[in-house]
Amino acid sequence: MPESIKPPFKAMALMITALSLALGTPQTVFGAIANDAALMELNIEDLMQVNVISAAKQEQPWADSAAAVFVITNEDIRRSGVTILAEALRLAPGVEAARIDAARWAITIRGFNGRFANKLLVMVDGRSVYTPAFSGVYWEIQDLPLADIDRIEVIRGPGGSLWGANAVNGVINIINKPARDTQGGRVSVTAGNEERSIVDARYGGKLGETAQYRLYGRQARRDGFVDLQGQDAGDDWMLQRGGFRLDWQPTGRDTVSVMGDVYDGEFDENMVAPLLTPPYAERRLDPAKVQGGSLQTVWERRYSEKERIGLQVYYQYEDHEALLAPFRLDTFDVDFQHSFRWGERQELIWGVNYRHYRDQFDPSELITLTPDSLSADLFSLFAQDQITLSERWQLTVGARMERNDYTGWEFQPSVRLLWKPDERQRVWAAVSRAVRTPSRAEEDARINTVTVPPEITGSLPGIVATVGDRGFDSEKLTAYEIGYRTWLGRNFSLDVAAFYNDYDDLFTGVQGTPSLEVEPLPPHLVLPLHFRNLLSDDNYGAEIAVDWHPGQHWRLQLNYSYLWSRPEERQWSPLNQVSLRSSWDLRDDLELDAWLYYVDPLESVSTLSALGAVSVDAHLNLTLRLGWRPYPGWELSLVGANLLDSEHLEMVQEVFTYPVEVERSLYGQVKWSF
Repeated sequence: MPESIKPPFKAMALMITALSLALGTPQTVFGAIANDAALMELNIEDLMQVNVISAAKQEQPWADSAAAVFVITNEDIRRSGVTILAEALRLAPGVEAARIDAARWAITIRGFNGRFANKLLVMVDGRSVYTPAFSGVYWEIQDLPLADIDRIEVIRGPGGSLWGANAVNGVINIINKPARDTQGGRVSVTAGNEERSIVDARYGGKLGETAQYRLYGRQARRDGFVDLQGQDAGDDWMLQRGGFRLDWQPTGRDTVSVMGDVYDGEFDENMVAPLLTPPYAERRLDPAKVQGGSLQTVWERRYSEKERIGLQVYYQYEDHEALLAPFRLDTFDVDFQHSFRWGERQELIWGVNYRHYRDQFDPSELITLTPDSLSADLFSLFAQDQITLSERWQLTVGARMERNDYTGWEFQPSVRLLWKPDERQRVWAAVSRAVRTPSRAEEDARINTVTVPPEITGSLPGIVATVGDRGFDSEKLTAYEIGYRTWLGRNFSLDVAAFYNDYDDLFTGVQGTPSLEVEPLPPHLVLPLHFRNLLSDDNYGAEIAVDWHPGQHWRLQLNYSYLWSRPEERQWSPLNQVSLRSSWDLRDDLELDAWLYYVDPLESVSTLSALGAVSVDAHLNLTLRLGWRPYPGWELSLVGANLLDSEHLEMVQEVFTYPVEVERSLYGQVKWSF
């Protein structure tokens, strides 16, 4: 899109704000959401009873979820010292969060990590940010205001029976605070050697007696990292966004909600691109640009504590201008659900969903899609029955039928069993099936990845190109899980989960017949790799989360994750991960936090790049934070991250690889609430 016709960011924010005020209808999270504003004041026994919604698509106590659930609270985020949403996900066990460069991340759950990890469903307030163009999440544009996040619910394991395709290895639902919890003003300024400047501004108020609103703006400018030679990688980036939220309760049983946002960003992205002439590859620093936005409306009516209906409608768009895949994607989604009690022992929930996508890909020397524009529809219906077998046993059965334009109908069932030996212990087990549907790239794309010199081909230079296949099928998972959780009094909890994942029809590249291509010049060979569903695989592992309050003003949190996978997959996922956090209130106005985070080495990562295999060593990170509240409404903090080394490599992108190392970071932060 030409620069001259791009709508200015500020103008877009003002337009959405004006629209929201004209509508006069505010937003709540789709599905009932408990008010966790005071989570930091609760003891462990109370925390286990906090309601979550992502595990069962309706409210239930955290302790009674028959799934591997972990909740990252706003207080966890604040005291961790992170400045970006993606890094906060490291607080949860089983989540692999590795930085590719200053802006890009590789994030997954239970294996198969990469730039576009395709087996993880990510939502913001129930709105999917998973892109069907490349089966993944652009984490760099999910740079949300951290202070507005109420909690992040992380479901490790399949969620396809409730949330649909691509909820294969896990579900992450980022839930923002309701407007009633963000009344008044708040300004936050962060500055440091890597976080050049991050400015957040927010104001919340009331519209009459039954409505509340929030307006916000955020701008973040971050410095680039360094390459393997210690030179500046040049991958600086900037993102700004603004938005609103409105919550309205017109009657005692109705809530109507509207929220929206717009964003605009610039990213300098490193890559090694193929050439048809010597030296057959070159490093490029691509000045990528992104912009987008969303508008979401939710209505919910509660007939009783156990019966409600809800309707969610949203529209979102993404516009990417980049050397790799310049495209625009528009998404429209309608979701209806109804939950009710049937008799004394059964709680049912059912719903239907319709989603429409339309994409437009611009010409690029690295990737072409045929056709360059396509519309796709997704329709699904689901039902789940939670049956109380006895005082101590609970059975949950559910399934989702989903139709997509690529593979037709897909069936995703699950069975979960919960046992309550006593008031402080829970044992659960589950068997689930989930699918990952093909992306546009796997169906229709040709991606020119690397050039093979003529001395290897024996004649002309050859371009290795991955080629989509219209016959590409869904990837399938059957997962077996078991878990145990207990809380011993008010100061200690233990949560353990183990799993075995059996995958079928995984994609791989199959070498095709070379062909001659004369354009672009010079003449060259095309060495195709066709996508095929030819692999079966499995992995297994365990995750442990311990929360201990050894004293009234001291909290320790230990997470450990073990993941076994075959050597060809181990190059993308570590065998062991450990996180240890200490939160100590030195006095009422002074806090000291420490976070140790260890990740095993990755096997030599083989990539479709001129660089070949790249080694990613084990790394141990230390983050220290000192926070001070000198006056009511004021908070000052000093944070140092990655303190144990000056730079380290965490992950490399699967294609067009140019390794970039993460640097040590120091920053200060001032927050003022009024």
